[in-house]
Amino acid sequence: MSQPIHTKLHIGAEEGRLDGAFLSTELSGYSGTGYVTGFGKNGDSIEIDACIPQDGHYELSIRYAALKGTKPNNLYVDGYAYGHLHFTASDAFENLAACTIFLKEGTHTIKLEHYYGLVEVDAFILTAVETVPRPKPSFELTNPNASAEAAALMKFFSDIYGSKIITGQHTSAAAGPEIDYIHEVTGKYPAMRGFDLLSYSHATTTKNRSQSAIDEVADNRGTIEQIIKWAQGGGLVEICWHWFSPLAGTDKSFYTKDTDFDLNKALIPGTPEHEAILKDMDAIALELTRLRDHNIPVLWRPLHEAEGKWFWWGAQGAEPFIKLFRWMYDLYTNKYELNNLIWLWNAPHPEWIPGMDVIDLAGADLYVQGGNYGPLTCGFEYMHRLTEGKRAIALTENGPVPDPDLMFATQAPWLWFMPWWGGFCTDPAITSHEQLRHTYNHPHTITLDDLKTYFPGSK
Repeated sequence: MSQPIHTKLHIGAEEGRLDGAFLSTELSGYSGTGYVTGFGKNGDSIEIDACIPQDGHYELSIRYAALKGTKPNNLYVDGYAYGHLHFTASDAFENLAACTIFLKEGTHTIKLEHYYGLVEVDAFILTAVETVPRPKPSFELTNPNASAEAAALMKFFSDIYGSKIITGQHTSAAAGPEIDYIHEVTGKYPAMRGFDLLSYSHATTTKNRSQSAIDEVADNRGTIEQIIKWAQGGGLVEICWHWFSPLAGTDKSFYTKDTDFDLNKALIPGTPEHEAILKDMDAIALELTRLRDHNIPVLWRPLHEAEGKWFWWGAQGAEPFIKLFRWMYDLYTNKYELNNLIWLWNAPHPEWIPGMDVIDLAGADLYVQGGNYGPLTCGFEYMHRLTEGKRAIALTENGPVPDPDLMFATQAPWLWFMPWWGGFCTDPAITSHEQLRHTYNHPHTITLDDLKTYFPGSK
């Protein structure tokens, strides 16, 4: 445990280097000679220098106002991505506790960059803090009838959480070309493979289908068989579901823009929407039953990114999403007895939590610029606060592979990372060969081969 050094730095925004943004005095209550505004487009930013007197952990706060509602923006420290900061709506200046950063003695740069929406920035505040180990989250499954395999996997997670990070890779196509690419570059395979059941719902043949939609569905067929093969080879399984609209839709109808499916109506028994949505949930349940019957524990990530509202299951707000999540949990747990499922919540917003009684793990999806291997620490701490420290946290989708050294140095020990399919893994401009090799050969990461040592329960 480090000792506090009783340092507090207050750096006015007017001292920063501005790109696109500008100084203003229109809003009252700022602390210096003005505040910075005008973060209207991608790339607009403010960067300040912080002269740190001694190695240590520093809590970063930003004094801000958000006049037009809650807005996320990107934070960088010394050029490394630390994730999104969520500035809640505020008509007056107040402090946002961003995250805790480890900084060595010397001068460091801190940069806030536009991601989505306008904020007014008054000051950056760095306060030296004593580091205290976080209490361990719960790894007890919410389903009292959970399978022995699911319980063993959670026990494995409990054993390694905070000391090891599981390597993962999402694959949309059943063939999973990304897995072979990783092996070719690193000589190793990821411990966890992410799958998608997008071809398994009923209404995948939509109107005005693009070639991209046709190819994604075709390439995804056979995924269940590949899941079984992967698990029998000792790999861990995570599954999401890009759920094509249960009724009408065009092109990739899991997107809100491509369907007018009404989730509120679907929650009412007897409606066509209700019958259609239940038909799809039943179909997916039967596929998951095949995995249960092969004794395969599944990290089940349904209804992902709902809070973004770009998928139809989030388009009408938090309340119907929560009802759907809980309905699915009840259906799959009690009717279908899918006791092999470990339920992963992935809609990181305080209003979108469906209840801790139906959440086993929590996940965040964070994408940053290609070639940036920052630890995404602020994203980790945001999820930690949302779950009140009661659930382990995974990086359920990402672009570039974050650097394990930085993740541990900044106390952001994600349970696993999971680059999205395609170029996020295979384009060296996004994740270089050197970064892949560094990560897959790191003493604090777990690859497929390592599972034999750390998780004897794997095949």
